[in-house]
Amino acid sequence: MGKSEACRGLAFIVEGATEKVFYLEYLSQLCEAKGFALRKDLETQEDRYAITSAGDKKVVMMVSVNSVSQMTNSATWFNRTCVGENPEVAWTVFLCYDIDEYNSDITKFHEGDWAMLRESIAPSARKIVDMAAEADIEDVILCDLPSVLSFLGLPPETEVPPGNKGKTKLKKLYRKVAPNKAYHSGERAKDLISHLDMAEVRASAPVPLGEIDRAVESG
Repeated sequence: MGKSEACRGLAFIVEGATEKVFYLEYLSQLCEAKGFALRKDLETQEDRYAITSAGDKKVVMMVSVNSVSQMTNSATWFNRTCVGENPEVAWTVFLCYDIDEYNSDITKFHEGDWAMLRESIAPSARKIVDMAAEADIEDVILCDLPSVLSFLGLPPETEVPPGNKGKTKLKKLYRKVAPNKAYHSGERAKDLISHLDMAEVRASAPVPLGEIDRAVESG
């Protein structure tokens, strides 16, 4: 895909590998439902993708920073790799992070270093969207509980175990299958995530997934 062919872009700055797997699967299912094509650029080591539909192309870039404390450094990546290599593209930037503390206030991500991140990104971003889960990405995954239970082979009437964070709840569900069955985050969660119905997730997710739909569908 030529750099000048796309007029719109989606940049995902994700906290870790699980978020990366989740948002790629979300894009994949969304594009399939819309009849769009999502393809990885095989000529680069970057997480660079193209979404194509009738007469329209968009570029998708993704970076995983592995730690929320490193996300503030991602402005350099955005300005160099996204904007620098695609200067004519109008970017929507998705900040995908965990709040980490149950029911913590997301306003802390608009202060200090985070304010500096937004200030660095804002001149070249058409829109900045916070994709912050109330606790962690596993809370979002559990929004499609029937698919999680189906994946694990648990009865459909199985209830979500108690716990403040989605990761804790998922670990308990895995142990219901067998005492030694463990939930693994990151790339090892790919099979579970690919089993989800993202339309079901979107319906009750504590993050504005519909913003991704609008960015993909915009002309």
